[in-house]
Amino acid sequence: MTARLIGFPKELTYRNQKIRDSARDEDCLVRLPGACLFDPRATIWSHYRGGAGGKAGALKADDLAGAYACTACDAVYDGQRPPPAGMTYADVVLAWHEGHIRSIVRLHAKGVLK
Repeated sequence: MTARLIGFPKELTYRNQKIRDSARDEDCLVRLPGACLFDPRATIWSHYRGGAGGKAGALKADDLAGAYACTACDAVYDGQRPPPAGMTYADVVLAWHEGHIRSIVRLHAKGVLK
């Protein structure tokens, strides 16, 4: 499977089942106030929505470009739900990016990434 990234050919999309599975029972690290469920049972691996992470059309971004997010925070980030009161979508994106950094650090601490 290939995708195009801003006009450049892209190699195979990076997939890592261990990364996706590692979200099970993790805390949400995006933590949108007024949206977050704060329930580890609802945490998933949320994929980045931009082309820089490998997103192309219906193809999800590479698994490295993700964050531990509860289903509610992910729905806001994906645009399926509106941002919480007092937040812009830019605030949501910033919170997602901060959650991404926290998630990469957590993946390394858990030994999923070396």
